[in-house]
Amino acid sequence: MPRALVAVAAALALASALPPAVADSGGVPVVVITGRGFGHGVGLSQDGAYWMGRAGYGTLQILGQFFPGTSLATAGGQMRVLVDTAAGSGSGAQTVVSFPDGGQVQDALSGQQSPGFPVRVPAGGAATISWSAGRYRVSVSGGGSAAPGSAEWTAARIAAPSVSVPTSSTTTTTSPSITVPSSTTTTTSPHPTVPATPTTTTTATTVPPSTTSTTTGAPPPGGGPTSGRPLWAVPDNSSVVGVTATGRTYRGVLETVANTGATTSLDVVNQLDVEQYLRGMGEVQNPSWPLTSLQAQVIVERTYALRAMAAAGEICADTRCQVYLGTQGEYSAQDRAVSSTRGYVLAWNGALAATVFSANGGGFSASPQEGFGTSDAGYPYLRAAPYLTHDPMPWNLTVALSDVAARLGYSGPVSDVHVTATGPSGRATAVTVDGASGSLTVTGIAFAGALGLKSTLFQLSGGVSATAPPPPPPAAPPTQALPSDGPAISRAVTSPAPNVSPFGALDAGPAGGTGHRQPWSGPWQLTALALALAVEGLTTATVVRRRDEVLFVLRRM
Repeated sequence: MPRALVAVAAALALASALPPAVADSGGVPVVVITGRGFGHGVGLSQDGAYWMGRAGYGTLQILGQFFPGTSLATAGGQMRVLVDTAAGSGSGAQTVVSFPDGGQVQDALSGQQSPGFPVRVPAGGAATISWSAGRYRVSVSGGGSAAPGSAEWTAARIAAPSVSVPTSSTTTTTSPSITVPSSTTTTTSPHPTVPATPTTTTTATTVPPSTTSTTTGAPPPGGGPTSGRPLWAVPDNSSVVGVTATGRTYRGVLETVANTGATTSLDVVNQLDVEQYLRGMGEVQNPSWPLTSLQAQVIVERTYALRAMAAAGEICADTRCQVYLGTQGEYSAQDRAVSSTRGYVLAWNGALAATVFSANGGGFSASPQEGFGTSDAGYPYLRAAPYLTHDPMPWNLTVALSDVAARLGYSGPVSDVHVTATGPSGRATAVTVDGASGSLTVTGIAFAGALGLKSTLFQLSGGVSATAPPPPPPAAPPTQALPSDGPAISRAVTSPAPNVSPFGALDAGPAGGTGHRQPWSGPWQLTALALALAVEGLTTATVVRRRDEVLFVLRRM
């Protein structure tokens, strides 16, 4: 071959071996990112729960798909949810709480109150709570309230009715008819015991206002009474109390607690029963969801919430935990899902399971290592597996290599970026950047977070763009934390875990939407179920056969 042709061939071979960004210096070197899903992908994928419900799968089958081997159990308790943080100026901070139906501000939720407390707030009124120099102060405005310290003000305090904080919804007093299909358990137990839907009779914890300090005289001067203890906003007649800064109202009570870290702030914490809390969840704001899908979501949320409380004593209200909107998040379909699953949680080895979830797993659930960067040990029920979905949420993004360098803090030009390790679901667990400063390897989670990617289920390819692509999205906010990770959930101290009593194991479910769903068709199985229903007080249990499964339509009078 002539030398000229040899030289040309060598040049072409070299060009083809180089990344396109280097081979063609006339454009902007980029990386093309092609991915699926939204969120960490571990545990329940909401798209999968939805599509399984649409396909006729029952609540236990949905849970068995995403948390195989866990057991249905019962648990309950109080929640403490950080719903707002009022930043301060200097050494003080303040927040405003509203009382649509009236209420009072106390410096103890029950028992002895300090001088000047409780402070009555009329219907439509508001209370400004401030903190400065180690003291909490409250002043009332709106609603035509009497001035603190006046005869009318003192009389209102003495005549204040007892305030009850209900532990469950007062609007869902009857259990709806629900469909509970059989579990396809593969354990040595012949079948899991599926408790019938319990009643939703409201119980209440009565918190009477203190009357032991009514002879202490007028409150201190300066705009209202003060106390060295955090203040509680307690609504009348178990109604609601609001936070003016967020425009949201909440069931239960609100506690205002000073946080004197690097900067002073006033934290507003909503304390209420877990069943009330679940009514205000904002994770699925879609009344068209199948009931079985909503029930699975609620059981997962209840378990997550109680485990987070056990780990941290407090839970956040955003995507770092699970989204809570207060009364703004309530709607009838969600109320029905909450009341029909009252008290149900998932357990593993006698403790609450880590029931994490995300919006869309791209059709394939992730392992904890892939989704959180933590060890898979201890979470055998959080598996990487395909699941049924009709929308794996495909997405793509083109990013300039210079932006990759800037977001990852890489010094010098980048010549290539590629996935160097993946997990069992195919998610990137390591990404390597090559360039003038050598190689830099980061986790798939760090890479996705820096570039604002929707998930770590992606592939990378090099390329050249004629023009510079838009900057990538802002860095992704912190993802949901494992509910045993106390520091990631709140600043509170740990507390003992609630007791749970397992009823039976859930099996692996229909991976990828396939597999045989074993019916409960044997006479002994139906007899056992009938006995269980009788114990729970159900008046009727209709057995319905559909396709290859038996459904139980439960009705309570």
